[in-house]
Amino acid sequence: MSLNWLVANHFRNLTEIQVRPAPGLNVFYGQNGSGKTSLLEACYFLGVGRSFKDASADPVIERGHHQLLLRAGVRSGDREHQMGMTRDRDGTRSLRINGEKVLRASEMARVLPTLVLGPQTVDLLLGPPDQRRRFLNWGLFHVEQSEPFTPLWDEANRCLRQRNELLRSARGSNKEIAAWSKQLAEASEKLHQRRQDYIQKFQPVYEATVAAISGMEDVQLSYFRGWKESESLYETYIQDIDIDKKRGFTQKGFQRADVRITVSGQAAAKVCSRGELKALVWSMVLSQGLLSQRAQTDTERRETLYLVDDLASEFDEAHRQRVCEFLAATGQQILFTGVESEPLVEACGSKTIEGMFHVKHGQIIQER
Repeated sequence: MSLNWLVANHFRNLTEIQVRPAPGLNVFYGQNGSGKTSLLEACYFLGVGRSFKDASADPVIERGHHQLLLRAGVRSGDREHQMGMTRDRDGTRSLRINGEKVLRASEMARVLPTLVLGPQTVDLLLGPPDQRRRFLNWGLFHVEQSEPFTPLWDEANRCLRQRNELLRSARGSNKEIAAWSKQLAEASEKLHQRRQDYIQKFQPVYEATVAAISGMEDVQLSYFRGWKESESLYETYIQDIDIDKKRGFTQKGFQRADVRITVSGQAAAKVCSRGELKALVWSMVLSQGLLSQRAQTDTERRETLYLVDDLASEFDEAHRQRVCEFLAATGQQILFTGVESEPLVEACGSKTIEGMFHVKHGQIIQER
């Protein structure tokens, strides 16, 4: 899979651009504010359905316009899939794949699996747990495909919404709450098992990646399921009905899961420098892409588009080189950005930069 071409209209400061990146390593360079990050963000927005910078769609639509348009051609094997999206300021959107309307962003994500690395990546560790749950969900969606992830996710969230509504409703009887508690507990257990299986595969890959990128030792990644190991979730729900009613929401379950990283037994966020934290978190994302690639079969090739924003400002020269070597070895399509091209070219070493683009005032000029 690779992004053959991208059209973006009225996306931030990209008024109207078309770009054709190479299938391997690409560098987009230019001054701050020129549109480099906006280009990566447009790719991510098309593949994921949201920005990696802003929660709402409104800020990404160019000032003075009410709608953005994104279109792309994505090569998969010997076929090109065409994707399209429009998004209005009121949140209305239209999604299409090969001319057919689709309802869910997850269908777009299936065509264009995307991972982003940049200044905001460290928030995966320092930010709230919901970011780490999204991280887990990416793995279940793209890697653990023996059973579809989306139906299980939808069912778990449906049960959670129903139980929470009953907790907040004066009409919600304990009998009704117990019935939904049973369904929610069953869905949570299934989702936990899928997450646990994924983490067991992820951990050794992560440890090897951390060693390659940072050289750090005694790094451990652990998974917390959202309720105590010794607890029966259904029995806990029944015992907690009164307190859950007072708080108005369900306190335990799949929606409280988390991922934690320790170094020598201590929380990484407390004992690591900012640079070490970046290396730990970037290794999480790199490991996720690598694990997805290793999950491919003889009949299904797994590929990922890597969007790497401002690598030169995130790491010193030695770490930049390790990251570039790691990414180049994957053989995947990579879009790098930087103020200058030289640090990225030097970091990639003997690896050939196939595409070189100069970004200036929202316009993209291909130089190679």
